[in-house]
Amino acid sequence: MPLLYFLALRSNKMYRQQDEILIGLDIGTSGVKALAFTTAGQCLAQGRAAISTVYPTPGVAEQRPAEWWQASLTALYRLTEQLGRAARGVVGIGLTGQCPTFTCLRPAGKVTGPGLIYQDNRATTQADFLARHLGADAIHQRTGQAVSPFYILPKLLWLNEQQSNWLKAGSVVVQPRDLVGWYLTGRLATDPTHAACTLAYDLSANSWTLDWLSELGLAALSWPEIMPSCSVLGNLTAEAAVATGLPEKTPVIIGAADSICAAYGASATTVDALCEVTGTSTCLHLAVSRPISSHAVNIYPHIEPGIWFAEVGLNTTGCALAWLSALLKSTPEELLSAAETVEPGAAGLLFLPHLAGGERDEPGRCGAFIGLQLGHTTAHMTRALLEGIAYALRQRVTLLEAAGCNISHVISCGGASRSQLWAQIKADVLGKPVKLVEPFDTTAWGAALIAAQTLDIPVTSSPLMHTTFQPGDSRYTPYYERFCHLENLLIVNKDKIGN
Repeated sequence: MPLLYFLALRSNKMYRQQDEILIGLDIGTSGVKALAFTTAGQCLAQGRAAISTVYPTPGVAEQRPAEWWQASLTALYRLTEQLGRAARGVVGIGLTGQCPTFTCLRPAGKVTGPGLIYQDNRATTQADFLARHLGADAIHQRTGQAVSPFYILPKLLWLNEQQSNWLKAGSVVVQPRDLVGWYLTGRLATDPTHAACTLAYDLSANSWTLDWLSELGLAALSWPEIMPSCSVLGNLTAEAAVATGLPEKTPVIIGAADSICAAYGASATTVDALCEVTGTSTCLHLAVSRPISSHAVNIYPHIEPGIWFAEVGLNTTGCALAWLSALLKSTPEELLSAAETVEPGAAGLLFLPHLAGGERDEPGRCGAFIGLQLGHTTAHMTRALLEGIAYALRQRVTLLEAAGCNISHVISCGGASRSQLWAQIKADVLGKPVKLVEPFDTTAWGAALIAAQTLDIPVTSSPLMHTTFQPGDSRYTPYYERFCHLENLLIVNKDKIGN
């Protein structure tokens, strides 16, 4: 679907009462966002609500599943309050959400425990066991994913060993989008992009790996029905309609994973356009015509048939900036403004952006400021953070290119990516043009687009525009080499220094 980029809020076209309205509902890591669009690409209203994450001990990251639903209700209700009478024109709701994050749902409808999010690395031992027992090659060939505690299956093994009361017979493994969809429609299902995040999904067969699950002692668990991303999950129930202020029986479309929706919304569908989606974490997606065999690259289904997404990522990027903001008691905008006064290299200060106790490709990675001196200021720390994340992104772009991918430019989107300074740093470090997408979050827009496609509703325009930042500053090259060297030293010596 070709998309035209323009800023719809400045358009002369005014909303008409008879226009059809599409909603994108994004159950993200830090909160839920609900955005309402016309088919002409005009954003009419937004509703938001926060979700909290707790980190009680190193390597543990949890959320309350009740917040996924409550925040969704709040965001939708705030949206409909802004829409007023126009809410009667809503014709579809597209869903998307963070993944791989999960809880288990008992047959009676009660969740069995907290939600374990993707930043949770407690299942490192179980991931190593899976690689040995099933074979890392066999797992990647069947699921498209490299073995890592990042995914759901190792965490299920950990729960089976440590808190088996979670995994009672008949309990269903659900992700945040799945749970919210169930509450909205009364139907529990998932889509291939969410299923691919579990490490229990057969990419070619589009089915759960029930033979492996039985072999691993997890046969008593149930898994949601798998529906195509462009499918109507169901219609809004009377109870959900009252709670949200939306019309009863509004079609709810199951949609896709958040980063997939963001790439789709940003129109990153050509094989040379790398989509960088930065929210709490960062996912890098590149459309490919066939799955890639490299274990360094993960493979996800695309919305369109016959296309795949090659993916690599970082667990703590936008949340690293939020962490520094809270620590220094300054707003992110104040920090970014201060960072503009600092030259490349941050006066020798280096930041390793692995604040959640590891990455999906190396659980032993840790976060650190290296080279900190008395002369360094808040501005230096912020500049080092922005640069450190850009260096880590370059490492992952190198993995994609080593696997045979050809990347001509980067499309940068997501709620935490909107700094022009950061976009220029990324362009310089990556050595590639970076197109910064503005003004709206492409994730919710992508979910709304999927809803339109499912319901066969023509969308004539996009609310998005972009600014291109060209690479030009070569001073980052030695800093990047230093970053890689120091990071490798920390990984090699992780047992000595701790995480």
